[in-house]
Amino acid sequence: MSDRERAFPEGFLWGTAISSFQVEMGRGKPIDCTDWWAWVHDKTNIDVKRVSGDTPTNGPGFWELYDQDFEMAKEELASNTIRLSIDWGRLFPESTRDVDAKVRRDLWNNVWEVEVDKDAMDQLSKKVDHDAVERYREIINSAKSHGLTPMVTLYHWPIPLWLHDPIACRDDLAGTDKKGWLMQDTIVEFAKYSAYVAKELGDIIDLYCTLNEPRITSEHGYLTERGEFPPGLNDPSLFLLCLKHLAIAHGVSYQQVKRWDQIEASSLGPATVGIVAVLQTYEPNDPKSPEDVWWAKYIDYVYNEWNLNAVFRGDYDMNLNQMVEPWEQMPHQVKGCDYIGVNYYSNWHVKHKGQEGHPLLDFEFAPCTGDCTDYGWEIHPKGLRHVVNWAYQRYRRPIYVTENGVADAKDDTRVRYLTSHLDELQKAIQIDEVPVKGYYYWSLMDNMEWADGYKVQFGLYRVDRKTKERTPTKAVKIFREIASANRL
Repeated sequence: MSDRERAFPEGFLWGTAISSFQVEMGRGKPIDCTDWWAWVHDKTNIDVKRVSGDTPTNGPGFWELYDQDFEMAKEELASNTIRLSIDWGRLFPESTRDVDAKVRRDLWNNVWEVEVDKDAMDQLSKKVDHDAVERYREIINSAKSHGLTPMVTLYHWPIPLWLHDPIACRDDLAGTDKKGWLMQDTIVEFAKYSAYVAKELGDIIDLYCTLNEPRITSEHGYLTERGEFPPGLNDPSLFLLCLKHLAIAHGVSYQQVKRWDQIEASSLGPATVGIVAVLQTYEPNDPKSPEDVWWAKYIDYVYNEWNLNAVFRGDYDMNLNQMVEPWEQMPHQVKGCDYIGVNYYSNWHVKHKGQEGHPLLDFEFAPCTGDCTDYGWEIHPKGLRHVVNWAYQRYRRPIYVTENGVADAKDDTRVRYLTSHLDELQKAIQIDEVPVKGYYYWSLMDNMEWADGYKVQFGLYRVDRKTKERTPTKAVKIFREIASANRL
């Protein structure tokens, strides 16, 4: 390709991504009122190795150090954007269930629309932690002052304990009324929370993500043997129920943000609102095995396609037979989605187990045997080009690559991973004409990698957990060169 062909589009967003639970704590008072806080501190979970035993109290301390992190991102990485999240539990540590909101339901008794009016907003204002709202305002304004366009995620996994008690759910699901995304109540409360954020911070936010990776929340909370995400159950029906409720939650959140944020703070405003999906590529472990071939296609459908079909088409294939029956069509649940955020990391080899029972319990991922990350994920750059093409061709929305990165503690793979994936992304833009608007590397810094703690290191910067000092990896220089030139 010529230099011109190696360029990215004018106005392309170059940045990194972080999330509240993973980076905010480490200095000052911790936020201890979410399901993830309870989950990683639970002794049983630690003993059976559902979680690592690490806690966010040893995190990077972003809640206090945000301004220097933004300066680092701007000056050392030449970034012009940052993706971050707001912690629902920080804003509303106490229940908002008694705040009046009108809820309309459809013929199947699903939440259809939630009306959060001025009276409800006044009630929410009496319950919110105003110090937390003010700190998030300071954080977002700091990003903007450093020339970073904020992309703000409303749900990046933790939810308040008053909605989800993961230990009670794990031990006695029927005996608790705090079931998280298994309850439609959580959809209603998410609408209230989304409305409040849009009203209070909409004057400084124009680019929103409603949900981060609904499939991961559903799969790792309700469909893995290890049970590493709250509440650690293993039931395909619960996986699907969670996935369904998250799709509906996107819609009501989308409506609230559009209603309550009417202020244009940038060329993206007043509110560009999308959803972030994790899209991976899936291949049969044995291409000559009809079973492996079938299961690879099936997992691609369930993991990549199902949620986006619900969001964009109102198709809720509740029996997972890959056909949408009339009673599974709910076009009234389609509220809108302005872009698709694509998180891409790896290619997976799907192997049929040959067991009786539900298809979602009858497959496994074969271990990576080729070019593998510290996490055991296959490095497969061509997959990024494939998934952004697939998402755009199927749903016809602009694309942001909202996460892409590598677990690389020795710092000997990250440069190659970054440049090879950007090469494939550039082909998707220039050759395939996919409207990709931005790229966010995961992550700005090493952080609390959920159930796996601090042993997994994705960051462009290492973090000393005692001093909180940030140290650049080899990829920092390369990222800066590409971002500042806007070309490979």
